[in-house]
Amino acid sequence: MPQKNLHYHNDFPYFFNSDACTDCGGKCCRGSQGYIWLNMEELENMAKARGISPDAFARQYVRQVNGGLSLQERIINNEHLCCFLDPVDHYCTIYQQRPEQCRTFPFWEQLKTAFRELMHDCPGIESLR
Repeated sequence: MPQKNLHYHNDFPYFFNSDACTDCGGKCCRGSQGYIWLNMEELENMAKARGISPDAFARQYVRQVNGGLSLQERIINNEHLCCFLDPVDHYCTIYQQRPEQCRTFPFWEQLKTAFRELMHDCPGIESLR
């Protein structure tokens, strides 16, 4: 039996099996409209990885929302997708440079009490009980 890549954070009622990410089709990167927050350091790292200037990266991939920066979304088949989610393969095209918001999923405070819904949406969620 293969070993799972289980992650746990204190006070969360679930484990996260990151092995499930390769099979789910990017469910956490698509769905209803939302925000994918990033800071200037993350923007600069993503721009460098794409081989373009931070200004060019911001013009092409970022939107300003209430003074913050969020990655743009694309709408495909009435579904909002992160602009870096490959619409065919459903893999993140900037995985190594993805923002902290993406790196910390599913351990967000607002998901702590909604983990049953999260279990439905994310195949990597496993209850502690």
